[in-house]
Amino acid sequence: MRDEAAFVERLQRELREVSWPEPAELRARARRRSRRTAGMAAVAVLAVASAAVVLPPRAGVPELPPVAPGPAVHQRTEIPVEAVLVPADLPARTDLRLDEVGLGEPVRADEVLRTCAQAQGAPADETVSRYSRSQSLIGADERDGAAYRRAMLSQVVYRLDGDPNRVFDELDRLVGACRSWTETTQVQQGEQAPVTARLTHHWTVARRDFAGDQAVLIQHTYSQPVDPVTDKPVGVPPGAQATLVVRVGDLVSVLVPAQGLPPWASGTDLSDAQLVDVARAAARRMCVAANPGC
Repeated sequence: MRDEAAFVERLQRELREVSWPEPAELRARARRRSRRTAGMAAVAVLAVASAAVVLPPRAGVPELPPVAPGPAVHQRTEIPVEAVLVPADLPARTDLRLDEVGLGEPVRADEVLRTCAQAQGAPADETVSRYSRSQSLIGADERDGAAYRRAMLSQVVYRLDGDPNRVFDELDRLVGACRSWTETTQVQQGEQAPVTARLTHHWTVARRDFAGDQAVLIQHTYSQPVDPVTDKPVGVPPGAQATLVVRVGDLVSVLVPAQGLPPWASGTDLSDAQLVDVARAAARRMCVAANPGC
């Protein structure tokens, strides 16, 4: 306590000995400091304004043409419903749409092709998407005079990170490994129980680069299934299935129209020209959400 009291006494004595300026002098110093601060701010504003001045071109120096705006860049977000096909985009009549969104889904174009690749020792190297949106467009058909409903087209749109070309490179690799593949599997025979049958598949890339930034049309045909012991026909007749894969920016769409219909169906197979039209419609729809845009 004695030390603290001595310290306080010394502090009070030294404060009494400090020479403080007169109030008028303090006010004068404050005015000078304010003027210096305002002057520095004015210089800074002048420097910024000078950098933004547009100078006229000098004689003999040609003016540069204006830069054309680039394609719109959209945020890498979920895929909106506006980016998928609508019933009016199809030649077949549909009146119902079932859709859902996904996260971190693998990009898959043809499940049978993936099975073939695995059997051939060339397993698929799947690309995983950031977001996806899938839908089925449902329409009416007839069988023996009775109406029923089925999917006329299925579509999945994927948003990818990285290089989207790898999806098409992978498809080329799988088709190359599975140009012809014979399997023994279970097939449905009407309303009877599934039976064991042997059939041969063929895959080809029928067309390229007809829509969007990239596009392929993959044709999958299969032979008449036969009994592996008697070679007698069983199950459904031979058929075909087309798969369209279209890219716009970072979006890739897989489209599978209803094809290879059995004889009793009303015949809604799409021609090659109609398939191309559907792919181009899908590309136009994806423009609203692709990164970069169209």
